[in-house]
Amino acid sequence: MERPNWHALAVTDVLGRLKTDFTSGLTADEVGRRLSENGKNILSPPIKTPAWRRFLAQFENPLVIILLISATASAFAGRTTDAAVIVAVTIVNAVIGFIQEMKAQGAIDALAKMVRTECKVIRSGNKAIRIDAEELVAGDIVLLASGDQVPADLRLIESKNLLINESALTGESLPSEKNIEIVDEAAAVGDRKNLGFSGSLVIGGSGRGVVVETGDSTEMGKINALMQSTEDLNTPLMDRLEVFSKVFGLWVVGFGVLIFVIGTYRGGTKTDMFMAAVSAAVGAIPEGLPAVMTIVLAIGVKNMAARKAIIRKLPAVETLGSVTVICSDKTGTLTANEMTVQRVITTSAGYTADGIGFNPSLGKLHGPDDQDLASDPDLQRLLKGAILCNDSHLVYKPHGVEVEGDPTEGALLTVACKAGCNTDELRRTFYRLDVKPFDSALQIMSSLNHETDGSSTLWVKGSSEKILQMCDRQALGAKILPLDIKAVLAQVEELAGHGMRVLAFALLPMGDAKIIPDSFSPMIFLGLQAMIDPPRSEVRSSLEICKRAGIEVKMITGDHLATAMAIASDLGIGSPGVPGVEGRELAAGTPEQLSERAERSAVFARVAPEHKFKLVETLQRRHHVVAMTGDGVNDAPALKRADIGVAMGFSGTEVAKEASDMILVDDNFATLVRAVEEGRNVFNNLVKSMVYILPTNTAQGLVILFAVLFGLKELPVTPVQVLWVNLLTAFLSLPLAFEAMESGLMDNKPRHPSQPLIESSLVWRIVTVAILMTFVSFLIFWYETDVMGSKIAVARTSVVATMVAVELFYLFSARGLWAPMPGIEPTLNPVIWPCVLATVAAQLAFTYVPLFQNIMGSTPMDLEAWAIILAASAGVIPLIETLKRWTAPKVFAEVDELSPADD
Repeated sequence: MERPNWHALAVTDVLGRLKTDFTSGLTADEVGRRLSENGKNILSPPIKTPAWRRFLAQFENPLVIILLISATASAFAGRTTDAAVIVAVTIVNAVIGFIQEMKAQGAIDALAKMVRTECKVIRSGNKAIRIDAEELVAGDIVLLASGDQVPADLRLIESKNLLINESALTGESLPSEKNIEIVDEAAAVGDRKNLGFSGSLVIGGSGRGVVVETGDSTEMGKINALMQSTEDLNTPLMDRLEVFSKVFGLWVVGFGVLIFVIGTYRGGTKTDMFMAAVSAAVGAIPEGLPAVMTIVLAIGVKNMAARKAIIRKLPAVETLGSVTVICSDKTGTLTANEMTVQRVITTSAGYTADGIGFNPSLGKLHGPDDQDLASDPDLQRLLKGAILCNDSHLVYKPHGVEVEGDPTEGALLTVACKAGCNTDELRRTFYRLDVKPFDSALQIMSSLNHETDGSSTLWVKGSSEKILQMCDRQALGAKILPLDIKAVLAQVEELAGHGMRVLAFALLPMGDAKIIPDSFSPMIFLGLQAMIDPPRSEVRSSLEICKRAGIEVKMITGDHLATAMAIASDLGIGSPGVPGVEGRELAAGTPEQLSERAERSAVFARVAPEHKFKLVETLQRRHHVVAMTGDGVNDAPALKRADIGVAMGFSGTEVAKEASDMILVDDNFATLVRAVEEGRNVFNNLVKSMVYILPTNTAQGLVILFAVLFGLKELPVTPVQVLWVNLLTAFLSLPLAFEAMESGLMDNKPRHPSQPLIESSLVWRIVTVAILMTFVSFLIFWYETDVMGSKIAVARTSVVATMVAVELFYLFSARGLWAPMPGIEPTLNPVIWPCVLATVAAQLAFTYVPLFQNIMGSTPMDLEAWAIILAASAGVIPLIETLKRWTAPKVFAEVDELSPADD
C-alpha cells in the first residue's frame, strides 16, 4: 500500500486514517492487534556472511587455486614434501586475509540501537504511561518534552514552542521549529515542520504526536534499507589486483603447459615434464605477495593512526591515494557546527567578534578603533536585550562550554560575554516578569523585565523583517530618532549575502506593566546580530592542498542553498559562476541531467539521504574514486556506497562510524589530507614490493623453461628450493613497506581508475631484472656442472644463492621507484639492514645446516663459489639505475631524493 504524505494531511485526517483518538489513544487490544500485524518498532537486521564462508573466500584467488592444484599434483607424483610446503604457505596466507576481514563491522546494528529508547504514550484513556519504544504502533499518541528522543516518525498534533534537533538526519545546523500546520507534499524532509523523525532529539518546548510510521517505514528505516541494499564496492587496489591475478594466472597456466609440451616433444618423460611444469608454476606464482601487501597496508594503518586517522577496512589505506572527489558534509565537517555571532551592528557602529564556538574565552568583540565597549550605550543596550530575551544558559564543563537550550541563543550569550557582560548578574538585576516564547509563526520572542527604578521594559528579538515592521524609532545614545529602515535593510542584505543568519532586537518601556499585552505601540529599534556556523580554521589550507593534488571537493548539505553557497564561496569550493543544486533538482532530473550536475556543480543543498547516495553513485559511474566525509545518520548510506567513507570521530554518530572505512579522530579536515598523502605513499610502496618480487618469480619460470628447451637432464632448482627463494624474496621486500614518502606526492593528480597496477616502464624493469637473474643463474649452473664438474646438489645450491644475491643487491635500488639510489638516505629506513642480515643468515643456514640440507637438498659451497656469485649478481644495481634514468616519467625526473614523512 502506498505510504500517505502525512505532512500534507490535516490532523483530523491523520487521526481518522489511523483510527485513533487525540486524548485517549489506542486500547490495549488494538495495540496488540497492530503489533502482531505490523511487528515491533525495530529495524531489520542485516544478513551476515558466516565466518566459514569468509575463510573459504580466501582461496578463490586464481593464483591460490593454481598453487593448490600444483600441491595436489605434487602429492600424486610422490613429492609429499613439496606438496606440504605449498599447502602450508597457502593456508598461512589465507589465515592472514581472514583475520583482516574479521575486523569488518556492520552499520545497521548501530542504527538499531538508536531507536531503542523509552517514551511516554497515552493508551486506554487519558493516562500517560512509559513504555519501551519497540512496543510503539501506528496510531499511538506520544508525548514529547525537552530531552526526549523521538521514538518513531510522528505527525505532530500539538506543539508548544517545540524545537527538535534533526542535524544528524537532515544536516541542518539549526534546530527545527515544529508546528502542526499542513506542509506542501513536495517539501523536503528538513522542511516538514509538522513531523518528528525517529532518532532526532527534542531540545526545547513540548508537544504531542501520533505515530505514523514505525521500524523500517521510518525515515531512519529508509536509511537502513539503503544500507542493506548497498554492496561493498571493491577498492581500486582490489580491482587492479583481481585483474592482475587473472592475467598472471592465465600466464602461469600457459607457461606450465608450454614447458610440458616442449619437454615431451624433446623426448622427456611425461612424469618429469609434469613436475617441471609444476616447478615452473610454483616458481612463477608470487605466493608471498598477498602477505607482503597485507603487511604494507597494515603499516600504512599504523602510520595513519599516529596521524589521528583510524582505518577500519585495510584496503582503504591505498584507496585514499586514488581519490578524485571528496563529497564533504558541510555541518560539523567543513564548519564547526557551533553557531557563532560574528557581527554586531548597533544604530551607531559595527562590531566584529572573533573566535569559534560557545567558549567566550576563545575570542573577543572588537569595535571601531578598539574603543572601550563599556562606554558605548547603544552596544550595551543591544547586548542587554539579547541576554534578557533569552531562555538558554552557558554551562562550563571540564572539556569545554556547552549550551543548555537553543544554540542560537547560546551564540548570543557567548558574544555578550566576549564583550565583558555578566549574564547571570544582569538576569538577577533585571529579573523577568513575563515571557512569550519564540513563536515560529510570529517569528519573535518577547520578555518583560523589571527595571531598577521599579518600571518594566519589553525586550523583543526575532527576524529582521518582523522586528522592522514593529518599529518606527531607533535608539542612538540618549536620543530616540526616526528609524532609517532603508539603511537597516541594506545592512541585513549585506550580512545575509555572506550566509549569515540575522536577528534584530527592539525594546519598549512599559511603565508598571507586569504582563505582556496582546498589542502595544511601535517599538524602538536597537540593532542586529549576525551569526553563522563558521568554517573550521584548518579547512582553507587543506582545501588548497586538495586542489594542488587534483582532488575536487564537493559540499553536500541539508542546509539552505544560499547559506551553502556563501560558505562554499568563502572557502573557495567550486568554480565562480557555477550555481549550486538543490536536492529536489536531483530527484526530478533525468539521469543525464544528474550526471552533468554531479560533474559540474560543487555545492548540493537541501539534500536528503537518498540524494546523497545517488550523487555518490553517479560520480562513480563517471569513473571517479569517491570519498564521502560525514558525521550524521543521514551520511551512512553514502559513506558505505563511497569508495571510501570517512566518518568524524568526535562529533560523528555511531551509525556513521560503523558505515565508514576510516574515522578521523579529531574531526579535522587536515587529517584527511594527511591520510590521502599517506595513501599515495602506501600505493607507491605496494608497487615497489611488486616490482621487487615479480622478477624472481619470472626468472624461476624462465630458468625451468630454458632448462627444458636446452634438454638438461636435471632442473637447476627443485620446487622446494623455488619456494625457499620466494620466501626470502618476500621477506626482503618488507623494508619497502617502511620507505619514506617520495617528494611531491601531493603535487600530482590522482591515479586514473583505469590505470594499470604496474605501468609499462615498470614492466620493462621487471623483465630486465628477470632476464639478468635468469642469465646469471644459468651461467653459475653451467660453471658448476660443466666447468667445475660439481654434483647437481652443489649446482642447485649455487643457483639458489645466485637468485638470493641478485635480490639482495636489487633491494637497494628498488627503494625508489624513480629516485636514483645515491639520493636515497639509508638511515631513513629502520628495518632494511636487519632484514638484509637476517636473509644472509638464513641463506647460510640453507647452505651449511644439516637440517636444511636434508629438507631442501642443499650442500656446502666454498668461498670461490661465493665470490663468483656476488660479483655476477652485483651487476643488477648499475643496470637498474641506468634504466631508471631512461624510463622515468617527466613528473618524476626531477625527484632525486626521498623525504621523511612530516610528523
